[in-house]
Amino acid sequence: MSNKIIKNTPQAQGEDRSSQHHSLLHSEYGKTSKELIEFVGQLRTLGAHIDLELPRIVVIGNQSAGKSSLVEAISGISVPRDAGTCTRCPMECRLSHSSNEWSCQIKIRYEYNGAGEALDEVEEIPFGPLLTDKAEVEDMLRRAQRATLFAEVEDHNVFLENNWGEKVKGQKPLRFSKNVVCVELAGPELTDLSFVDLPGIVQNAESEVVELVEEMVNSYITGTSLILVTLPMSDDIENQKAARLAYLADQKGLRTIGVLTKPDTLAAGSTKLRDMWLDVLEGRKHTLLHGYYCTRQPDDEERIRGVEGAAAREAEKTFFARTQPWAGSVHQGRFGTANLVRSISKLLTQIIRESLPQQLSNVAAQLAACRAQLDALPPAITTEPSAFVLALVTRFAADLRATIYGSAAPSGDGGGSALVQRTRRAYATLKNAVRSSAPPFVPYENASQAPKDVSSYTWAMNGKGKGKRGAPGAEPEGDVFYLEDVRRHIRASVTRELPGNVPYTAKVSLIRTFQNTWEEAALACYEEVREVFKDAIAEAVDSEFGRYANLKSIIGPVTAELMAGCAEAAIAQIRAILTLETSPFTQNGHYLAESRDKWLAKYKDARAGRGLPERVTPVSSTVGTTTSTASSIFGVPTLGIKAPESAFNFVYGSASATSRPSVSLPSKPLTPSNSKPAGHHSPKKKNKKGPYTVQPTLNWAQPSSEGDPAEEGELEPPTPSTAISQLPFHPLFSPSTPAAPTIPQPSPEEVQKKADLVTEALATLAKLGYAGLTEDDLGKLNKADVFEEEMELMAEVRAYFQVSYKRVIDYVPLTIDHHFLYAFAEKLHERLFERLGLGAHNAAARCSAYIAEDPTIVAARDELLAKKKRLENVQRALFNFGL
Repeated sequence: MSNKIIKNTPQAQGEDRSSQHHSLLHSEYGKTSKELIEFVGQLRTLGAHIDLELPRIVVIGNQSAGKSSLVEAISGISVPRDAGTCTRCPMECRLSHSSNEWSCQIKIRYEYNGAGEALDEVEEIPFGPLLTDKAEVEDMLRRAQRATLFAEVEDHNVFLENNWGEKVKGQKPLRFSKNVVCVELAGPELTDLSFVDLPGIVQNAESEVVELVEEMVNSYITGTSLILVTLPMSDDIENQKAARLAYLADQKGLRTIGVLTKPDTLAAGSTKLRDMWLDVLEGRKHTLLHGYYCTRQPDDEERIRGVEGAAAREAEKTFFARTQPWAGSVHQGRFGTANLVRSISKLLTQIIRESLPQQLSNVAAQLAACRAQLDALPPAITTEPSAFVLALVTRFAADLRATIYGSAAPSGDGGGSALVQRTRRAYATLKNAVRSSAPPFVPYENASQAPKDVSSYTWAMNGKGKGKRGAPGAEPEGDVFYLEDVRRHIRASVTRELPGNVPYTAKVSLIRTFQNTWEEAALACYEEVREVFKDAIAEAVDSEFGRYANLKSIIGPVTAELMAGCAEAAIAQIRAILTLETSPFTQNGHYLAESRDKWLAKYKDARAGRGLPERVTPVSSTVGTTTSTASSIFGVPTLGIKAPESAFNFVYGSASATSRPSVSLPSKPLTPSNSKPAGHHSPKKKNKKGPYTVQPTLNWAQPSSEGDPAEEGELEPPTPSTAISQLPFHPLFSPSTPAAPTIPQPSPEEVQKKADLVTEALATLAKLGYAGLTEDDLGKLNKADVFEEEMELMAEVRAYFQVSYKRVIDYVPLTIDHHFLYAFAEKLHERLFERLGLGAHNAAARCSAYIAEDPTIVAARDELLAKKKRLENVQRALFNFGL
């Protein structure tokens, strides 16, 4: 910047100014300056300043600091000078050198609504016609400012009319507006420049007004803006609020330019004050990177005389050339409005040139972040509401159906087999629980006759029924039935039967005894499936309808209601099936006879000491009742039941198809023996855990590796030689003191010898014509036992258990599947269609309310979409500009 002293003659001064202006505008730099400043103005019109830090010059100053006069001097127009705060909204001046005649176009840039909230899209609208008379500008600026203050008036053209006051009657204007009045000026005497003039900072006004103005000023001077702060020389610099705000925003002074105004107000004798301001101007005090400039504008008397434009600039130049200490300063380039305009135009151009390339990467980064945020939000609904809701409901029903059936979901979510796998585990638990209720028959007269080590060959479930073998030394729960117990039971059941005939009621009561826990087990199985299914539904509802709170609030109760209805039907059917089982009946006679013979042979072998006793689950002492029509063998029968004269119809279709037969029970039933072998302790009782909770104690079969027990009737007990070595058996009977087993363990040679003898015996019988016999059939050759009748009853009841329990463990799961799960899947779509009113006349309105999104999500999406569109426009403009 030149510091040479300008010649004092008017002719020389005019030639110098003209030469400098011409060289600036017509140089390569001048052309670039014009293009860059205009381009930044275009970016601001697109709203780029909302997301990017665009270079700009902001003019601030205290009220009556000469700011308006400076703006008029730079722009060449007159601005409103009302009493109080002159400017009540930001005014952006865009100056452009042009060879055409002078012109002015006023526009309003709407960035905020009436509540002061940022609009999604910035809109810049022309206000009034193109002006070619400078005298018309001030009035048009007043009207444009009114349009920004009356935010509720949508048509701003109202303020172009003379009777605008009548049309806005009753409406209260804002104190200040954040929307911008833009003034586009073009003319041959203008320098390419753009700046924003803000309302003057007030100190002696209402606190609300002071805060509003300071808040607006702070919002503009933060970031990278160049701060042009006007400082009247009539007041000390430390006392000026504008200087303090500029310092707080730019404490290092890198972006601030000081403009000293009103130098003609200093009295002739204010030598110290003049010297202080000269020190500031020449950089010895309050140093700024870009320094200070001093201007002198026409005073009130000169304005009245019409001193403006070129005359005002000539008077300014004369003042600084003739007035000390300004005339003697070596920084003559710091005096005058022309020098100020030239310097800040050059500085603004330099900053724009340096910042624009970086804006491309900024826009790309913000676009990527914006798109990522949009992808994280659910997409906007563009389909017709009724069709959209119907598609949602249809997909939800299809996916849930796939989940129930364990197939792939139509929506591509995989459907999954998780629900089916969990229900299968519940059904396996039911199977274990039902099988653990097998009649606890022990083929010995009583506990004292039973071998003390019989427990070494007894397989057991643990206390929780998890399919593990019991630990040695653990005590069995409940009671077992010895032969004497069965005999007492038969005698108590006798009515008018002929000798040698076991009463039918004796069999029925025993059968019903092992069935009395089945309902509890079946309902426990159902409850487990219901909980699993309820969780699956809740997860599906949340996944499909989570973003639609109104729709979810209806879908949830409807699915719960439908599930409750299906549950009621399923439970009724389960109870109907179990009711059918209380009437002993089967047409599977071959399997029944085969099982009966097998169990009878086992019991006889055990009695003869040639085999193992049955692996049993003792009857729990807490179980004392059976179904409502027959009492347990532990209690006194109260109802007479008559033996059926014909086979009962075994129909699983409905509960109404079955009824319990009337069977006459004995009046003096016998209870099973509670006596235990020496050293046996009383069983420990356990509390039930909630409704439908089954805790089987000891089981008669060892589970397979997959937790599915092998069929008890098909599993042979281990031989004495391998039982102890292979299995950690649960002792059903514990000796009082350690002693050698009464049943000796045979050696491998003895075992092989016995096997050879069995093979030889079977071969001999085959030669005699008894072909097809097995080792189990050899037990039938035992001579008649004094407890023959009892063992036959035990074998028959035990065999029927095999028939009955196999039906139950199949039909209960099938009932849960068909009457609960599948029924739910079949009815869901129709029920939702009906309850949501998708076929009603007002379906469109209903569906619009159903899918009304969370306002915060809608607002976030709209804001991001507006930002994305804005950034894309800015990016396109940057590419087109050649960056």
